[in-house]
Amino acid sequence: MADQTPFQRITAAVQAQIPLVRAMEAELGKARAHQLVREALDTANRAIVAQRGSLLDIPTLAAEFAGFGKGVRYEFETLEQTDTLLRTQVTHCDYAEFMEQIGARDLGELLICNGDFAMADELGLRLERSKTCMNGDGQCDFCYHVKAKAEDAGKS
Repeated sequence: MADQTPFQRITAAVQAQIPLVRAMEAELGKARAHQLVREALDTANRAIVAQRGSLLDIPTLAAEFAGFGKGVRYEFETLEQTDTLLRTQVTHCDYAEFMEQIGARDLGELLICNGDFAMADELGLRLERSKTCMNGDGQCDFCYHVKAKAEDAGKS
């Protein structure tokens, strides 16, 4: 299991989560089910990235961003990189194609994409993103900012 690519790990987890989310939607309604799932996944994702024991700097983030597509067709371009900012544009994402193939693209942002925000926050970054391949926008527009000390101080 340790030698699995991020794609393999994430898609296996998502496939296990889909029936649970569908059952929760039926029982609680879509909005409440999605709220509970997002809260649970954000807590889990924060715990995973907190194990790093340190915040993430932009050069490390850029290297890890490039490695995220290992083993899949994941096309992106770095548009801007400074000491405090990384702006990238993903133009092809196999995660979106995978969710389409298994008939669950409507859950893709919930189960895959939106976790990026909590993980970034936990790592001392602020993520802005207004478009995703998963949502049919044709691109994901990631913009990571290193959080100022004042932003981190407001985090509870």
